Amino acid sequence: MTYGHSFLVYAPTFCPLDHWRRVLPGVHLYETSASLPTPCQGNTLWICSDAPDWQGVSQNWSRSGSRVVVLTREPRSDEMNLALASGARAYVPALANSSVFRQVAESVGSGGLWLPENLLGNLLQLVSNALDHAANSRVEADLSVLTTREKEVARQASKGASNRRIAETLGITERTVKEHMGSVFRKLGVRDRMQLMLFVTGQPGVGGGDDVHQA
Repeated sequence: MTYGHSFLVYAPTFCPLDHWRRVLPGVHLYETSASLPTPCQGNTLWICSDAPDWQGVSQNWSRSGSRVVVLTREPRSDEMNLALASGARAYVPALANSSVFRQVAESVGSGGLWLPENLLGNLLQLVSNALDHAANSRVEADLSVLTTREKEVARQASKGASNRRIAETLGITERTVKEHMGSVFRKLGVRDRMQLMLFVTGQPGVGGGDDVHQA
């Protein structure tokens, strides 16, 4: 589940330690960043946004080649943007279950990003809107390899719609949406929703970017 050594920094004002020990077996817990070991490549730092100077610590560790995950009491777009700007590879609800923590560890361990579904959708909508205003850079997206339903799912997802919203809009189940998404990724040669959005909106040079995962 974890890659290299795993460290978690928290603040005394918010410290559900038993929960973190359950979802991150073997993690080393630190009440402050002052006693942390020297950051190095291959380690993972989980840092709570309640911790003092969490952004500075995140920057320092990410620059060293360590993977940084920011834990938050309540996900917010503005804080997520700060986390990403500080070099974090993931922004995660601090009390998420073990399945989510496992997904996060696997995503950042393979070089990807992990963001909460609703905030990822907002981010994709912002990027999509920005690209719409830059029409001169767009080319026609070739979706001919997709089935009619897959095209519908791809277009909805590229606008930032969650699996649940796509399912409600198209009158299908979330499981079916996930199956269509997997097929879309394979047929178009994209690895994540960000690349899918760039492909569908006609941006050149899609491929080779970070995997962006959601809940």
